[in-house]
Amino acid sequence: MMKKNLKILYTTSLALLVTGCAGTSFTNQIQNDKYDLLAEESFMRYNTNRLAGLESTNKNFISLALIACHQDKISKGLSLLEASMHENKSNPFYWNAVGTCYTLSKDLTKGIFYYELGLEAARESNKALSESNRKTAESVITNNLGLIHLKFKRFDDAFDSFKKSNLLTPNYFTPQFNTAQLFIEFNENNKALTILKNLETKNSADIDLLYSLALIYYRKNDYDTSFSYVSKIQADYLNRADIVGIYAFNLMKKNKLVEAKAILEKRLYANEYNRRNELILEEVNQKIKDLPKEEQNKQIEVK
Repeated sequence: MMKKNLKILYTTSLALLVTGCAGTSFTNQIQNDKYDLLAEESFMRYNTNRLAGLESTNKNFISLALIACHQDKISKGLSLLEASMHENKSNPFYWNAVGTCYTLSKDLTKGIFYYELGLEAARESNKALSESNRKTAESVITNNLGLIHLKFKRFDDAFDSFKKSNLLTPNYFTPQFNTAQLFIEFNENNKALTILKNLETKNSADIDLLYSLALIYYRKNDYDTSFSYVSKIQADYLNRADIVGIYAFNLMKKNKLVEAKAILEKRLYANEYNRRNELILEEVNQKIKDLPKEEQNKQIEVK
């Protein structure tokens, strides 16, 4: 029912910190906050330089632990958290960080356990947390549990988690984005479009937002609009395997076959998109071969 390679994001911290198989998330790194709608909610698309910049200026141990875990320094992150466990037993954000580190290390059982501790701490916080912070904690943890539901292919539970997370903190973008990605995977393109067009008003340069919109419009056979969204993607990211695929499809629809062939030949990848892009290239080559010689020469001249 639902295809692989869902583009799903972890909400990993407070609002000030924080896309295939449900087992993968956005691993495509973004170099600049300008192109990252979720920069204040998720570290998931931070590249090494952005993480290092945060590490050098941040003094909060929870944030430092999360940064370490997103740098794949799981032991370091967990050590930072363990050193302050006693005084943070009732802090839901603390348990969320522990759960996130274990989830990033692919120990999902422990991830669930610590996320559940975080929810329990949030619900029992009484006056220790403001109502706003309690809702934030529940929202963040609920979103993250939704991601684990995806890994186990519990898609309805994942959808319910993202929906609840959004209801708790409607000003957060991450659960909205995750919900839109679920709609895309179910081919509920109009529902996804409603969410993504709203998010576009918040940041119209986000790389994965633009890719998602390009994909939706391509599915709707609106190739001009699809291509317009691909064209808005910052040039440094046009080498990305998923973006190359939708770019090439659009060029094919515009009968720019030689141009499509060129970008595919330069950008074949040893990852989950490689075989798909190879198949696209085979189709492009066949279309070029089927063209009359005069048209083939014209394509080369236009290029």
